[in-house]
Amino acid sequence: MGSPNVEGDNSTILRPPSIYSDLMGSDTSFSTSITVSSLKSSLTEHDHPPNTPPIHLTHPILPNTREHTSFAKITYDHPSPVNYAGIKLNKQESRANTPTFSSSHSKSDKPQGLQHTILLDKHSSFLTIMLINARSIQNKMTQLRALLLLHNPSLVLITESWLSSDITDTYLQIDTYELFRCDRVTKKGGGCLIYASKNMRTEIFSDHILSKVPDSMWLTVHTLECKILIGCIYRAPNTPSLTDTIISESFAKAASLDFAYKIVCGDFNLPTINWKTHSGPPCYEGILRSLDIHGWQQHVNLPTRNHNILDLIFCHNVTPASMVVGEKFHNSDHKIVFCTLPILAKRKKLKTLNTCFQYRDYANADLSNFRFLMKHSDWNTFFTSDNLLETLEIFNTTTKSALDTTIPSKIAFKTIAPYINQKAKSKLRKLRKTYFTSKDFSALHQVYSVLEGVQSHHNKNKQTEERTALTAASKVQNLCRLLEKRMRKNKDHNIHSLLHDGVTYYDQTVICELLSEWFSQNGNTSNAPDFNIKCISKSYISTINFDIRSIHTAIKTLKPNASSDVDDIPSILYKMSGPDIHTLLLKIYTLSLEAGTYPEAWKVTYVLPKHKSGPRNLVGNYRPINITPVISRIMEKVIQSQLSDHLLKEELIDPTQHGFIRTRPCSTCLIDFFNEVTRIRDQKKLVIILYFDIKKAFDKVPHNLLINRLQSVGIINPLLQWIKSFLTNRYQITKLNSTTSTPRPITSGVVQGSVLGPLLFIIYINNICKCFTTGKTDLYADDLKVIYKTDIGDVRSTMQTIQHELNKVDDWCKRWGLELNTEKCGWLCIGNTSLKLKLALNKNPLLRLTSVTDLGVHYSDSLNFSEHISTKASQTRRLLGFILRNFFQKETKIILYKTCVRPIVEYCSFLFSNLRLSDILKVEGIQRDFTRKILKNDQLTDYKSRCHILGLEPLWKRRLRSNLILYFKLLKNLTYSTCNIALYQDSHGYNLRDKVSTVKIEKHRSKTRENFFLIKYALIWNSLPSEVRMADKLHTFTRLINQPLTSIDLVQTNTSTSHTDIIGSLHI
Repeated sequence: MGSPNVEGDNSTILRPPSIYSDLMGSDTSFSTSITVSSLKSSLTEHDHPPNTPPIHLTHPILPNTREHTSFAKITYDHPSPVNYAGIKLNKQESRANTPTFSSSHSKSDKPQGLQHTILLDKHSSFLTIMLINARSIQNKMTQLRALLLLHNPSLVLITESWLSSDITDTYLQIDTYELFRCDRVTKKGGGCLIYASKNMRTEIFSDHILSKVPDSMWLTVHTLECKILIGCIYRAPNTPSLTDTIISESFAKAASLDFAYKIVCGDFNLPTINWKTHSGPPCYEGILRSLDIHGWQQHVNLPTRNHNILDLIFCHNVTPASMVVGEKFHNSDHKIVFCTLPILAKRKKLKTLNTCFQYRDYANADLSNFRFLMKHSDWNTFFTSDNLLETLEIFNTTTKSALDTTIPSKIAFKTIAPYINQKAKSKLRKLRKTYFTSKDFSALHQVYSVLEGVQSHHNKNKQTEERTALTAASKVQNLCRLLEKRMRKNKDHNIHSLLHDGVTYYDQTVICELLSEWFSQNGNTSNAPDFNIKCISKSYISTINFDIRSIHTAIKTLKPNASSDVDDIPSILYKMSGPDIHTLLLKIYTLSLEAGTYPEAWKVTYVLPKHKSGPRNLVGNYRPINITPVISRIMEKVIQSQLSDHLLKEELIDPTQHGFIRTRPCSTCLIDFFNEVTRIRDQKKLVIILYFDIKKAFDKVPHNLLINRLQSVGIINPLLQWIKSFLTNRYQITKLNSTTSTPRPITSGVVQGSVLGPLLFIIYINNICKCFTTGKTDLYADDLKVIYKTDIGDVRSTMQTIQHELNKVDDWCKRWGLELNTEKCGWLCIGNTSLKLKLALNKNPLLRLTSVTDLGVHYSDSLNFSEHISTKASQTRRLLGFILRNFFQKETKIILYKTCVRPIVEYCSFLFSNLRLSDILKVEGIQRDFTRKILKNDQLTDYKSRCHILGLEPLWKRRLRSNLILYFKLLKNLTYSTCNIALYQDSHGYNLRDKVSTVKIEKHRSKTRENFFLIKYALIWNSLPSEVRMADKLHTFTRLINQPLTSIDLVQTNTSTSHTDIIGSLHI
């Protein structure tokens, strides 16, 4: 097979291992040997001698091998133009001279173009791709991790992932790789999955034509010198011609995009196409013509499934340096395709981040000893001093001294990848070496066994951890914390790099400073012009009554968090320190308020960056999470409670404001909104809704105008002076693991992360609703929407009215130092999907919306909630699937289902009466599937019986109970609503027992109004037994309806009897 050395060349010709001899064709060409380093150098320097024949590589190995040599055998064939990455050759390349993959399986004895793999050294920086048809990846993650451990490819493209919404990203995560997925939504099967090395910058590429291709994923990969388009497509067998047309268009579109190179891989299921002759049946003429016209070349010429070439790699403007069809993937009938592209990828080794952190082990703390030390410390100076700073210093010093004595600090390291013991690591290293030196594929199966043993060991530890949590007194809280811990276990929250002004930074200090600069830009740098604000309060509040009871209540509401705080005194310490801590805090708070001074030590806020969405290396994709001292939050809770009482008592808060106010929950805000919308539609009128978004509303509030606004609602000194001190001269420090930024001043805004900040904001924004005199406002913090009603003939005059009020709200924002985000504002019309309105906000056209997500509820302009249900069902199934895979005890799964899963689909359950039957069945199907999986060995197939065995109620029955309780609260004014006074009154007439405490049913004409919560449950309420309706206390009513009530006893609807056992007969 080898040729003699070139005369004068002292290099040794490398002969291929026997395992790959069947992949090589007979070689009679002239050959020579060169080093890979020299080849890389030529590629990098863009230096290629003219008229040089194309290179043929005849030593096949898998990408990124551990060979202890850096030579490759090169053979030359007839001259033909070819493009390599980094080398500009003739752009017009004829198909006759196109390099093709050749082997002993081919009938041709003469090698045609590119044959086999470049022999790269183990530190190769070329771009390597692994293409896998998985036929369900869910139970093959161990095998996938083994392959990635051995080959370390740049990109792994997987088709037929067969994933669904119940498989979380956490389960699929692999260390050092970024995950991208596209699941098939319409039915089971299909789907694509891409793993991209974190050594490269990779992000999703969006295009309206490419996104039409079903089961596809498109990425932008940034290399050292250029950017590449990577596509992954799964084309199912018997794909209709329309889909083939879309695929053809996608190749045409991809070829025209501004990328240096384009690579499209996948399982195309095109066995009847001959890729050597580029011919096939007439039905594939469109695909072949598109590939030919737009310069695409397919490089896999060996069978990947049986005798068919199904898994394909198409390249545009680049020719692979290697193409190897390997062994079959685990339990798949497709072989793995390895491809190396002569493109210098960004193979910068990830810098080991300093992930160490200090913590105190409160789980094993001797708190009785801590309380003893605190109680018997010398507090004489503390209680006799009238100096706030001195008392605070004594408190901090004494507390930390007691902490260091009883609960010393420990150092730990954050880990992402699962722990592998040293023995397993050593064995994996030996197997990896064996795999690459001997090409023995049995070593791969041994790697599987080692990794499965590691996973088995982890599962045993998980079971022990789970049993411990179950036996604890507060097992529900412990299990929820355990779930949260396991869900974030495999997530890499580190920020390895950040792109800024075209430069990528890897240094953690620089990244921290860039994030700090970004977060500090959200606020205003100067105060807004002052103006007088009329006082609207008849009474004043000047102080707050601090006492032991109020402080104890505030501490009880704290979450028991043991993480280090700004002052290294976490909330769990305050909760478990006994009653003595309340007296100490009372002294500090009283001095602080009397002096009108917020301590300087509390004005430092730690900011943690949290990724929102999009590429993780862009600073704009992070939002700040503010951490303030716990001792400050306790004081704020007491102030916030008494200040809220003052505002509500004096009726100083707008009636339509529901945000951050006691007795005004989010659900009642939505009830008021949908009640108004359905009422207008019942009158056959159009509903026009405006949606407003205020840009960085909490961060941009000018302090001078906020202080003026506080005075207008009756807040005076010393409380006013204390709030002013609370707002001013504050600093924030961005924290990234153990790295911190320089402090940056906070010049505007209410303090995010604080308890008092949201209340101050709703006071500030309170009179924005006065801009609207015609429309009805609904306000939740800074989320404002306005409802207008109109007849179809009055649209023009209504549009003028709306425009006038739009101008007013725009002027209000400018006067008060805020800014409307016109890109996120819009209007929606219910009742006429073709209505066109010319509305403008700040001289920008106001967008027409077809659907919105409002306070967590997604609905369309036809009041369709199907997308909302689909989103919630997907979210629920994903979480439920994670629980079922990562927990082992039946009791644990049921507890976590009740606590963490079920509340997701029960959010705003009053809307269910307006849902389609298919959506109600979809929600109930979540619990049906859960009970079936829990009782998989049980012979019972009846849903009702399974619920009874597991102690669960059908979801429809839970909705019935919770909605009746909500309806009772509205009737008895136990919760706030603007629509519960006029509609719900006892009937007057015959004093019959069955008519006592019934409500008047509003007349309605439309089905939408008839199914709305207030109408639907008025009928159900009147059908309840009289003793239940006559209950005057909430706990009495709850106890009475907890008695078995079947839907048969209540109002009947037209629900099919075949679904009665699943969702009852009430359509709720």
